[in-house]
Amino acid sequence: MLLATLSQIGLFIFFSALAGATVKAPWVYPYSWHPICMGLYGFVATEAILILQPVEKGSQKRLARTIHGLVQILALIFSLVGFAAIYVNKDRLGKVHFHTNHALFGCTTVFIFLLQVLFGCFVGYAPRSVLQWIGQARIIRIHRIAGYVSIALLWITLWLGVLTNWMVKNFDHSWIFALGLGMLAVGLVGQITPSRLVAPRKTVRTVSP
Repeated sequence: MLLATLSQIGLFIFFSALAGATVKAPWVYPYSWHPICMGLYGFVATEAILILQPVEKGSQKRLARTIHGLVQILALIFSLVGFAAIYVNKDRLGKVHFHTNHALFGCTTVFIFLLQVLFGCFVGYAPRSVLQWIGQARIIRIHRIAGYVSIALLWITLWLGVLTNWMVKNFDHSWIFALGLGMLAVGLVGQITPSRLVAPRKTVRTVSP
């Protein structure tokens, strides 16, 4: 409970600061849609991960997984709109695409997140016979690990966004972002169960003579 609360507070601090910077900054179309949508993408995608962390009961897990999937689809929409906004804006200004670490990580993150959402839909809606043939536990484990990789890339991209000229100009208080990110990292990582990320060892039965 404490770690979940710490995560939520960290998330609130980070995105409150981002919202403040977005409100303060002058509106520039279509660029302004980029920080707005990418901020919503980061917030929603992280909440979708946190939804699954404290759930223990089977009935709660089923509901949490359904909400998780719907929220991640919403996050994907935000990410694609945010990506389109910055791409169109650079085309409008004649600037080079993908020449900064923030841009490279951002492009990679959105692409991996798209694959992760599609894979999640497969996990959730593929015929049971197909899942059992491949190995349902293995598929879920891969999806879970890929989800943590995806959220890690997302937060690296968000932190690089904190260091951009636009952010420094409109909200030069990176320590607030660092505080929120640190609290979120401790709370999120602390809720990860390592045993859910690895395959259980097969026990070898010995037959006594």
